[in-house]
Amino acid sequence: MADSSFHTFTSFLAMCIICTDPIESLLGVIELNCSYCPDVVAIPAELTQLTSVTCVSCPRLASIPATLTRLLHLSCTNCPLVTFIPSTFTRLVRLSCHGCPLITTIPSQLVRLAHLSCSDCPRLVAIPATLDRITYLDCARCPLLVFIPPAKRAYCHGCPWLPQNAADYPTHIPSLLRLQRWFRTGEKQTFKRWIRTRAFNEWIFHPDQIGGKLVKRQMEAELGAMRPAKVQRLE
Repeated sequence: MADSSFHTFTSFLAMCIICTDPIESLLGVIELNCSYCPDVVAIPAELTQLTSVTCVSCPRLASIPATLTRLLHLSCTNCPLVTFIPSTFTRLVRLSCHGCPLITTIPSQLVRLAHLSCSDCPRLVAIPATLDRITYLDCARCPLLVFIPPAKRAYCHGCPWLPQNAADYPTHIPSLLRLQRWFRTGEKQTFKRWIRTRAFNEWIFHPDQIGGKLVKRQMEAELGAMRPAKVQRLE
């Protein structure tokens, strides 16, 4: 009996305000955190004033209502029953939905997104090109992902179908790989020895080599800028 009472007490502590408070008292709430609640199955559609929703690791949460059109931040990570992100969240700036195995797409209407974390979504197939404001993107371990929009910071390891050299997917991954090989091999030490040689100095400073020609072009440009402009005679 004591064990049963303790289990009921700890379960109540884990429950969020959606499960414990009447809906009438929540209508003016703008931030909602129902993370780790074992009983929440849906965010009430009546909470239209919400601008931030955090519902991490809610095992029974199955849907997020499309009526929450004022949302700026949404985190529904590790919610195994969430199947989609509503396209009405057009104000959304930050979205974290990693670890949601049933999500297949990110809506193209979320054009204000700047931060997107959708890693470990095994059914996700594409991130729309319209989401061109993204500066941070984590889509690691999405094996079906075939396209991502350009992002300043992108983490996409474990995505075998993403083309690394396609024109619509700018990346410096090949250059980084060459740089890694350069540091790991003895080429770095060879380069350090070469820059101390006479041949390197002649290549840089000789008037007929690349360095000397560059200096001459710079000097010619500076001398040309110092010459007085020709005065046109008035007829």
